[in-house]
Amino acid sequence: MKLLIILLLTGLLSTPITHLANAQSSSVNVIGSKAPGWAELSTPQKEVLASLEEDWSSLTSEQKSKWAQLANRYDQFSDTEKERLKIRMLDWSKLSIKERRTARANFIKSQSIPNEKKAEAWEAYQQLSPEEKKQLADEANAKQKKPSLVNAPSLKPN
Repeated sequence: MKLLIILLLTGLLSTPITHLANAQSSSVNVIGSKAPGWAELSTPQKEVLASLEEDWSSLTSEQKSKWAQLANRYDQFSDTEKERLKIRMLDWSKLSIKERRTARANFIKSQSIPNEKKAEAWEAYQQLSPEEKKQLADEANAKQKKPSLVNAPSLKPN
């Protein structure tokens, strides 16, 4: 139950953007099967993905293709979805590598939890007092400081 509440606190279990979850667009600005480099993106794609420009070269081909597809569908999003996407992309671009690894691991864990359990955990969290919420957040932060597969330093030199 604590894991669910922690995931909810971090925003990893918040309502997804429907277009992202249901999208199956194949209209990508891709040359052959190669994912687009930043220079190969169209101007509208660059405008949508501006907060990812610094990180673009470090993304995998699959990630670049997915982001390019998302940028192609951006005009179909509601204003609320557009704003949410911009905020999330900006927040993501501000995360450290360690924080991104943790977020990815938490996301993967959250996929195995049934939606009913997630909703139940959210309800339980909503009932907590501000002091209990702070204590829970402090416990989560303390756990993140312990080495794990996700946050342990690499044994390989970079």
